[in-house]
Amino acid sequence: MKRLACYNLTMKKPLNQTEILNEMYNLILSKHIREWERTLILEAKNRIENQGNLEEALAQLEAQLRPLALRYNLTPMTTEFYNKISNSRLFGPGVGHRL
Repeated sequence: MKRLACYNLTMKKPLNQTEILNEMYNLILSKHIREWERTLILEAKNRIENQGNLEEALAQLEAQLRPLALRYNLTPMTTEFYNKISNSRLFGPGVGHRL
């Protein structure tokens, strides 16, 4: 499996597509996130599975979640995932470093 430039913040190791998808599955199944968060994550997961472009799908998801994250309007689980993808170096320096 191809390694990506997406890093797990707690262990500082690269995440692969399977690990990202597993985390997305867990969020989708969680009762502790809002329905609109679930919808955005599910759409991103489907794009990854159908098109295979992890970076593009995560960039789009990050952009959709960013305004809500800046207003602290995400659930804790979604905030943790958002911080992980926004600090992953997928989007260049500066994105998500203040949350």
